[in-house]
Amino acid sequence: MKKPFCQNNKEILKHIDLAKPIRAYRNLHRKCISIKQEGIVRCWTTNVVLENCKFIVSKAGQKRVRDEKKKNVHAYVQGALAKVRETDLLTADDWAESYYNPYHTDTFQDVITGQPITEAKFVDIWVEKTYCSILSHNTD
Repeated sequence: MKKPFCQNNKEILKHIDLAKPIRAYRNLHRKCISIKQEGIVRCWTTNVVLENCKFIVSKAGQKRVRDEKKKNVHAYVQGALAKVRETDLLTADDWAESYYNPYHTDTFQDVITGQPITEAKFVDIWVEKTYCSILSHNTD
């Protein structure tokens, strides 16, 4: 069965179990965001908004990327599908752009401060950029 391509969070709802967390990551081959739940890609999209998120990087996958100089899926944002209207209450100052580059960083980081990011209340993931309302920076 071919995976659906969803335009927004409302369409993604049709393909996931709301009671379980989802993982979102950039699909570099398809130039979109893959939505994965219980180890299965449920759908693709160009934008998804998650809440109560954790930024996760597999150290083994990261090492493989660095050793082989070939990218693989090893970093993602895990959380629940957000009610997008909740994010309407946030201002531009509430959001920070984040990034992850397996060749240069060990974790997701705040673009401006360079601080590692471990959690966020909301994460707005686009194909080219990711924005988050930061809950905490990693202090390790």
